[in-house]
Amino acid sequence: MDALECIASRRSIRRFLDMPVDKETVMDIVDAGHLAPSSGNVQDWRFIVVDDKALMKKLSEHSLGQDCVHNAAFLIVVCADPEQTERHYGLRGSRLYTVQNCAAAVQNMLLAAHAMDVGGVWVGAFDEDKIKMLLDIPANVRPQAILAFGYPAEKPDTKVVKDLDVITYFNKYGAKIKYMHLAVRDFSVSWEKRISQAHDAFGRFKEKAKELTKETSEKISKEGGSLFKEYKEKLGEKLKPKK
Repeated sequence: MDALECIASRRSIRRFLDMPVDKETVMDIVDAGHLAPSSGNVQDWRFIVVDDKALMKKLSEHSLGQDCVHNAAFLIVVCADPEQTERHYGLRGSRLYTVQNCAAAVQNMLLAAHAMDVGGVWVGAFDEDKIKMLLDIPANVRPQAILAFGYPAEKPDTKVVKDLDVITYFNKYGAKIKYMHLAVRDFSVSWEKRISQAHDAFGRFKEKAKELTKETSEKISKEGGSLFKEYKEKLGEKLKPKK
């Protein structure tokens, strides 16, 4: 999918299929966060990948008991090193830029995951001190977000967004153009089409993913060992659009 379709169709996924995500895909998602923009290119983020189920359960308990944190295939805990940014930009750097930088990395990872048919959700409600203790995060580093990822087990509702003429101004806050509806009409039609296509594709993907999960489980029981790479290749072939 192209970038605009990816942005328009991405939704928060909180229910995941009971199937693993191969390590190559996990690291591709991490790499997308690593490639995000940051203030002065300080890259003050740190990423902790968590796939230990016992640890994920404990993290969930300190994240308001959210099931998505426990039932995901893996988590990425995004942390910031505010002292690093403060050395460059003072208090504004530590209080604002670190948050902005990590948010950019989070969005990159969510979009990259969606483009690879992996669902994700951004979790911000957690006990920061408990999370730091569980993950041995240093005192000077602050966890900013927990991202839960896995193959989707739900079809999200259509997202309701405010009209562009409500949120968009020109040249100064509150200033609008007279015929805004004419300026944004084509954009809204295009985005609605992209969203509709994405929902159709999701339904097809879910059915194929279930079939592959069954096939892979049977093969693992017979042959043993890791079949993640083979599974990914097979999934990619089956999901290719038919000409």
